[in-house]
Amino acid sequence: MKKILKSTFLVLLLAAFLAYTIVFSIIDLTNKKDRHTLNMVYAFEILEVEHSINGLIPFGKDHYYLGMDNKENTYLIKAPKNWDTDNFCADRNENNTVKITALAKKISDFEVSREIESQLNSAELSSLTMPLSFSMCLNISYVKDSVLKLVSGILLIALALAAIIARRKNIQVSGIVVKIYAALFMVCLILMLISLR
Repeated sequence: MKKILKSTFLVLLLAAFLAYTIVFSIIDLTNKKDRHTLNMVYAFEILEVEHSINGLIPFGKDHYYLGMDNKENTYLIKAPKNWDTDNFCADRNENNTVKITALAKKISDFEVSREIESQLNSAELSSLTMPLSFSMCLNISYVKDSVLKLVSGILLIALALAAIIARRKNIQVSGIVVKIYAALFMVCLILMLISLR
């Protein structure tokens, strides 16, 4: 009975992980309702967020920008480092437009959301027209993030199933195979962490 409960728990855990990684990645990739295509004329960075494990091991940074489109609407944008300086001149120039396609996503980190909201409530920025709320941002890298999450999720599930099958059938594996397995597992976890931030 204990063995059946343990197996059921592992199956449910795998199913939940499958749902989170694969299903939500597919939802993001096929979500047309929250996808926006805009012609941006100007943007500047308002926040940089560093992610780390227990405050010790850094695994990436997020960059949030405030961008204005050709209709003078303002949007919060999550994009790669230096996206603003790589795409826009120092002065606002409507002839220098950058077309973006991004997915509107809720900012899940409360601290980040609160920091952005406090900056947007400042006297200089409070009069801006924002079609989306303070807690929503346009993620330019949503396709890359979704594909990364999808691939790492499938690989992690494949590795977990391989371990379960090897254990059930009592398959003996060499030390080199165990090292390769562990390396692949670590790579998948790192890719997952990068895609989830």
